[in-house]
Amino acid sequence: MQWAEEVCIVSGDNRAWPEEPKTVIELWCRSRSGHSSMLLVNGLRPYVEISDPKSEGSSDEPESLSNVSSVRGVQGEPESSGMKLSQDGVVRPHYRVYVRDTTKVRGVRKSLTEQGWRVTSADILFFQRLLLDLDLGPHIAMKGEVLWAGERAPEEAKTPENTNREAAEKRIQAVGGSGIYPLDMVVSCDLSGLSRAEPFPAPFVTMSFDLETSITDNTILCAAAVVDRYGERKEYPITGAETEILEKLTEVVRTEDPDFITGYNIDNFDLPRMEERSEYIDTESEMDRSTLLGWGRVPINETETKRGWRKPGRIFPNREQNRTWTIKGRIPLDAWWQARQTLRPQRESLRYVSQLLWPDDEEMQKMDIDASKMDEEWASRPDEVLEYCVRDTVLPLDILEKMKSIARKEALASVSLTTVDIAATSTTSRWIDSLVIRLADRRTTSARPPWFVMVVKTILIAYPPSQIRDTSPRKRG
Repeated sequence: MQWAEEVCIVSGDNRAWPEEPKTVIELWCRSRSGHSSMLLVNGLRPYVEISDPKSEGSSDEPESLSNVSSVRGVQGEPESSGMKLSQDGVVRPHYRVYVRDTTKVRGVRKSLTEQGWRVTSADILFFQRLLLDLDLGPHIAMKGEVLWAGERAPEEAKTPENTNREAAEKRIQAVGGSGIYPLDMVVSCDLSGLSRAEPFPAPFVTMSFDLETSITDNTILCAAAVVDRYGERKEYPITGAETEILEKLTEVVRTEDPDFITGYNIDNFDLPRMEERSEYIDTESEMDRSTLLGWGRVPINETETKRGWRKPGRIFPNREQNRTWTIKGRIPLDAWWQARQTLRPQRESLRYVSQLLWPDDEEMQKMDIDASKMDEEWASRPDEVLEYCVRDTVLPLDILEKMKSIARKEALASVSLTTVDIAATSTTSRWIDSLVIRLADRRTTSARPPWFVMVVKTILIAYPPSQIRDTSPRKRG
């Protein structure tokens, strides 16, 4: 059945079709009405652009253009993309070269460069290229065919065909998807089904979590999660064997389907500890480990758990080279970093930040548990430790709400025309790139209109380069 609604793009990615030279774009979204959606977008082909640096502004077609189609990974003949301004300030003819899939871009760029071509548009993420080419921001109107409708999907979308898991999985794979994604809906659409919408405050779902661990051997003693869904909160205190704790926490993530995952100092403590313990418990099978740490918003299958170059499978949280964490389809938003960036507190412990924000509210203060003696505390009063753990998950949600952190990230995404995860976790250059590239794609001179300069200055004032994230490890507060 056909479905149309307005959504906010949380994150994006792409994947090659298994057997055909096609690439599908995956957009993880939260709709205006509150349910989550995966948009599988077909119709955009990966490409790079080339120009001849020796052409000196001539519009004549270079003789060597005929050799481009024979480069391995190139699909079809080059197409003219018009006269454009080159890096050296000369307006030259540019040509669009289509690539079989995004995994071939690096090799194609290398081969074309060796032939003497100047290659551009080769380092833009494919889902970001979709936003650039269609001039879209994070808030879009979409129209497409419903392939899967889960329990929280709108009732009118739940047809017998859409709620049958086996039939839905086949239909999803037929359009290049990986399987049934852990979202409320999976929708297939083409480029004509996407258009820009007026910005709106998306009703994001946020999960906060916390671990209490042994000082002596690093094992996880207990955990807690709190899910905030449109202002209503549900608490999950978790105890048991370490394997059971990790499995239950992962089950909460996959069933509650949060857009944002927060906690206090999760970047430097909780996420690294979970990765360490999940690998210690099961280092043989990635499929088995996915039950312990399969937090990615993707299906659990061999493809998604397979390790790639320098990275784990898409289903696992991944620490990037700049020490920030990514979770496919979700946004890790450490309340410790948000408080540090916004409040500039003299001390950065959760106790101190809570007292700073709510000096007269005892309910908002941390409980009196000595974390440096956690083994003794757990042995003598486990109920109080678990209550302490739950409190440590509630406070980060209150901190983000008090500072309007999530609303600010969405507003920045709307201004910079990026997905929300780029606005939340990337640096200033990525936001400005989104604006500059659009301008460059539409003009052949270096002149910039006043509105563009004003927008760039606004971003730089609100988020100066000095605030680029410092994620060096620190002691847990």
